[in-house]
Amino acid sequence: MPKKPSYNEAVYFTAQTAERREQVRKRLDKIAKKLEDKKAIADTLATDDEMLVERIHALGFDGDSARVFDLLPLIHVSWADGRVQRKERATILAALEARGIQPGSEASVLIETLLEAPPSEAFMKVSLELLRDLAKAKGDNSVNVVELCVKVADASGGLLGVGNRIATEERELIQSIADTLGPEAQDQFKKLLG
Repeated sequence: MPKKPSYNEAVYFTAQTAERREQVRKRLDKIAKKLEDKKAIADTLATDDEMLVERIHALGFDGDSARVFDLLPLIHVSWADGRVQRKERATILAALEARGIQPGSEASVLIETLLEAPPSEAFMKVSLELLRDLAKAKGDNSVNVVELCVKVADASGGLLGVGNRIATEERELIQSIADTLGPEAQDQFKKLLG
C-alpha cells in the first residue's frame, strides 16, 4: 500500500507544479479562444470550409474583423499610387458605415490600420487569393468587390478633377484583382472599365 504524502510534501509538490498548472490553463484558454475565433469567422463568412477558415484565421482575422475581409482589395486600390487620398479613405469608411460597422470595432480598427500604412504585397496577395477561394466555396461572385474598387479609384479623380478619373496604376490593379477573383469579376471589370 503506497504511503500517503505528508502535509509538507503535498505543499512542496503543489508549489512545484503551480507554474506548470498555470501554463496548462493558459494553453487551454488560448486553444478555446482560437476555436471560438474560427467558429465566429465561419459564421461571419457563412462558410463551412474549415481549411479556408483556418487560413483566414492564420492571416490574423477573427469573427468581427472577418466582416471586412472582402473589402481588402479596396485598401490595395487606395494605395496604388503610394498614398491614400482623403476621398478614397472616405469612400472606404462609408462602405464600413453602410455595413453597420461601428468605429472602434475590430473590423473598423483593422481597416483604419491598413489605411494608415500600406500592407505588404504578401498580405494583399494572400488575402486576395483567400477571397477568391471564399467566393468559390460559397458560390458567390465577386462583382461587388470590383464595383467597390472602381468606386474607390474614382473617388480620387483626375488631376484637379480633370482628365482620366481612374489612374492607370489603379485600373491595372483593379484588372489584376478581377483576374484573380474569376470570370464574373472580369466581366464586371470589362463592363465598368473595359
